[in-house]
Amino acid sequence: MKDYALFYDYHTIGDVLLVTKDLETKPDKVIKNGDVTSLYKKDELIGINIFNISNVIKIRSKGLIVLPMKEMIDVINDILRNANVETLDYKEHSGFRIGKVLTMEEHPDSDHMHVLTVDIKDEVLDIVCGAPNVQVGQKVVVATLGTTMFDGTKILPSELRGVKSNGMLCSPRELHLPGAPNVRGILVLDDTANIGDDFFALEK
Repeated sequence: MKDYALFYDYHTIGDVLLVTKDLETKPDKVIKNGDVTSLYKKDELIGINIFNISNVIKIRSKGLIVLPMKEMIDVINDILRNANVETLDYKEHSGFRIGKVLTMEEHPDSDHMHVLTVDIKDEVLDIVCGAPNVQVGQKVVVATLGTTMFDGTKILPSELRGVKSNGMLCSPRELHLPGAPNVRGILVLDDTANIGDDFFALEK
């Protein structure tokens, strides 16, 4: 399975590892095999629930496991093979990239949003941003298209008041950083941060 996200929160959902590909779609078929429940829509695998996961692996994360180690995926795949369920690809990137704000213009139909171009090394993205502290030249964290956020939402191409946006600049709270302040505003990185790098690969 590609383009999945892993969630685990013992105190909220119990000892269940959630593998999600599409949270918006309701399954039309559910197959249970021991501790593994697989969810399908028109025969496409869209989710997996692995119960009693702590019997085979200890997970310290609370919520989204943003960039799981290959050793964890190996253990999960052993469980899935035994249950005759499609295995997971290794997750090489978190989707949270370091970018640099190249240009900023006022949104034509908003008094607080800006239209940005943001360099993430291999492409330049058009992004609409309402953060009050965004400025040209800043190094920032960009949630690129297809990235699953900590609240389970997925970053998709959008249109904000008539202007297309292909990504999102992230705040410390949206990145679930320890001690993140309860204020509006994106995370601004040190100028030594390398454009295009995976933010959470650096955090590991």
